Amino acid sequence: MKKQRPTIPISEWKLAIHLEATREIQNQKGMPAYDCNCEWCYTWKHCSRAVLPEALQEQLTRIGVDLNHPTDLYKFESDESHSSIRVVYHAVGRIIDGPNQWKTTEMGKMRIYVTIREKPYLSLAVFPQSQSHEKAPALKNHTAGELICIDFRLSIPNEIIKGNVPSLA
Repeated sequence: MKKQRPTIPISEWKLAIHLEATREIQNQKGMPAYDCNCEWCYTWKHCSRAVLPEALQEQLTRIGVDLNHPTDLYKFESDESHSSIRVVYHAVGRIIDGPNQWKTTEMGKMRIYVTIREKPYLSLAVFPQSQSHEKAPALKNHTAGELICIDFRLSIPNEIIKGNVPSLA
């Protein structure tokens, strides 16, 4: 099996991924979501396939990302109709092409997410981990490429949560 597959698309980005190194960093001990069973990690494990478009799921799986084990995940907003969460995955390789994720405004440099769909909201930014201040998996094989951050902001409608998540009680 080839270790690197050139030009795998993830939304608007094209990536060359080192499959073996990417699989090695999945669910790495010490990461914020490592073996986490908090309410939102539990919810994500049961809702991710209902929320992410099938083509995007296939793309992530092709590059060796384990959908059930993000590097980080947290809820940042909710109301009576939905909950907004951030889900972060990592891969190893290089970004070949894609939109610039940074924009400079009068407030300074801001990360820009590409909107994949409006309802339910789903956006994505793909960038080198070196451009992030957040904790990332430890990369043992630096010749495999660099860490790539795959960062989602999305809304999960409450009806999807109710229809997919078994009760914790």
